[in-house]
Amino acid sequence: MRMTANHRIPIAIRSLAVLCACTVTGLVVGGLVAYQSTELKLDHYGRQLIAYAEAYNSEIITTLDEVNASPHPFCSDQDINRLRELVYHGHIVKEIGRVRNNMLYCTSVNGRLDHPIQETPADLVTPSGKSIWLNKSLYSVPGMRGDITQYGEADFIAAQNAFGDLREDPMGYTTTLANHVTGKVLPTAGDPLKLTNQEVLAERELLRGDTFYVARCSERFAPCMVTSITLHKAWLMNSSLIGGFALIGVLAGVVFASMNLLHWNDRSLQAQLRRALRYNQITVVYQPIVEIKTGKIVGAEALARWIDEDGNYVRPDVFVSAAEELGIIGKLTRVVLDCVVTELGEHLRSHPQFYISVNIAAADLADPQFLPALENVLRTHDIATRSINLELTERSTADHHMAISAIHKLRERGHQFFIDDFGTGYSSLSYLNQLAVDAIKIDRAFTDAIGTGSLTAAIVPQILSMAATLGVTVVVEGVERAEQSAYFAALQQHILAQGWHFGEAIPAKDLMRLFESREAEKLLA
Repeated sequence: MRMTANHRIPIAIRSLAVLCACTVTGLVVGGLVAYQSTELKLDHYGRQLIAYAEAYNSEIITTLDEVNASPHPFCSDQDINRLRELVYHGHIVKEIGRVRNNMLYCTSVNGRLDHPIQETPADLVTPSGKSIWLNKSLYSVPGMRGDITQYGEADFIAAQNAFGDLREDPMGYTTTLANHVTGKVLPTAGDPLKLTNQEVLAERELLRGDTFYVARCSERFAPCMVTSITLHKAWLMNSSLIGGFALIGVLAGVVFASMNLLHWNDRSLQAQLRRALRYNQITVVYQPIVEIKTGKIVGAEALARWIDEDGNYVRPDVFVSAAEELGIIGKLTRVVLDCVVTELGEHLRSHPQFYISVNIAAADLADPQFLPALENVLRTHDIATRSINLELTERSTADHHMAISAIHKLRERGHQFFIDDFGTGYSSLSYLNQLAVDAIKIDRAFTDAIGTGSLTAAIVPQILSMAATLGVTVVVEGVERAEQSAYFAALQQHILAQGWHFGEAIPAKDLMRLFESREAEKLLA
């Protein structure tokens, strides 16, 4: 077989789709990894700022504790000299003041004040009792401002630019002081605060607008830090990472696309049949089964049909045999069942006396998963078991014990069982009674022999007599001529038939249309 141009196009499109899907997957995975990497970097940056803030606060607390523990009289010369020593040895302290009853009495810069100065209300009071003023004008240095922390009888004035040189491009930051009791958060340095107090205190990670934020708070002190980065900068920061995953996706896509092309270049019947079953390229047609005396349609046989990838019709006996050899006949059976319940489910539910006959193989009887799968598909589509009859060729019953047991289980569930191509296989007539089937389908070779006087034709009355004795229904296959129909219609026995004389195999919608028209004719008669 050769691949036609019509098939090269969908295969190429499918391969391109695989390549694109793998590339997109690589980008998505790269994006997710980049997102996690960015969150980790922002978290690490925030914790670095917290560590710096904790060291900053430790110096403030230690200094305040030393001032409050001074052995010298309040604002005495010795006390003021001690303040100046602490400023000299400190890192972030600019000035220390002495406070009593909210009145400032002396500072390390000005010494004792001529007149005490009244403190204004603090911007923030921490749960530990520390009062904090942010960006407050300094009495000791007119025109200058600073951040002041007061505890006990001491004021600590810190350098305002203590957090000014902590930026790590391309990330941004905002430092804050938070009171977890009152829920108040005050920004102190860095970028404008874009998160709510609750989001900061909850230490959220969130995307707002085009910027990703991570909030972290100290467990020991008041500072909370918010680190941030825009999506554009995050993309640039992780471009090599994302590009690497995209490249992996492209390479994987090339590999899978190549495998796909190799897969579809296998043009053997077996390879094409596997693909046909995988991609639902098997279709089903239905040949009416009628009462031969009245012409009433009582059911239909489901027949699988397949057009291969080159547009050639493949005979059912060829691809069914191939499926059996490949061990995928069970898949073919399930595909046919799925088509039946999908295409004729509504008709079967509304016409409970109508049935569809489905061919199965010996491998289906031996498969422990066949019966559960059959029950599941019927239950899912709310179809009665009596609406699906099962056909098995006489040759498939060679394993007598297995066939008897499997048929018994299926009939217990409510399925009628037909033996197909009867008279051409290995069964004796007595064995038919052991199988306990509902009907036999006389092979078309016997139908063709009607009226010829041949030995084959002479066997037909014997088969019909045996079937009547066992109470088994007879379905005559291959009825194509009026004289064949007349022969069986003249008998006293109740006989069903199928063949071109009553209707060829047709799609489901045509079968339902034919059924409705026959029913309408009966009402008018």
